[in-house]
Amino acid sequence: MIVTEIRPKNKSKSIIVLDEEIAFVLYKGDFAKYHILSGEELRREDYDEIMNEILPKRALDRSYKLLMSKDYTVKQLWGKLKNDGYPDSVIDETIKKLKQFKYLDDKRYAENYLFWKAKDRSRSRMLMDLKQKGIDSDVATDLYDELLNKGDIDLEDASIRRFLQKKNISLTDIGYEEKQKIIQTLLRKGYNYENIIKCFTDFS
Repeated sequence: MIVTEIRPKNKSKSIIVLDEEIAFVLYKGDFAKYHILSGEELRREDYDEIMNEILPKRALDRSYKLLMSKDYTVKQLWGKLKNDGYPDSVIDETIKKLKQFKYLDDKRYAENYLFWKAKDRSRSRMLMDLKQKGIDSDVATDLYDELLNKGDIDLEDASIRRFLQKKNISLTDIGYEEKQKIIQTLLRKGYNYENIIKCFTDFS
């Protein structure tokens, strides 16, 4: 394998291109150890050590540091490691280990997200957010319904009521146009129209 290019990524790391394809990112201190020079050959034994020992350990260490600060979905962490320059095969193996030891759990992430966000977000907004974070739509919907039936999260109408109370909105003191503006605001937040009208009726 020929080192066809070395591209600086930041002050301490560079992207290594092997045989015209991006291979991985290494610290500048690794260059001397593995004799990495542009236009020179990278020995197979050095490549294997980098791919099978060096990068997996660094990817795992990086993941632990990220997960210590907050929870991630598989999709989110995969994206973080990819942005750091780790090869797909290394990322896949890292994700596999983290899931095996329960450091990474999409179901747990979704349950926690629904529990904490239900107070100020609509059902559709939460399900959309979870989908963007890589949670399967059916899984997210089932978890929402499950937590709702257990009484672990608030109904959507309760969330709407809190919004109205938080904004100190008195529906008896405002006109038609102002009510329509509030309705449109709630619709944009993803709340169901029937639930909005029901809360307006009860609140008035």
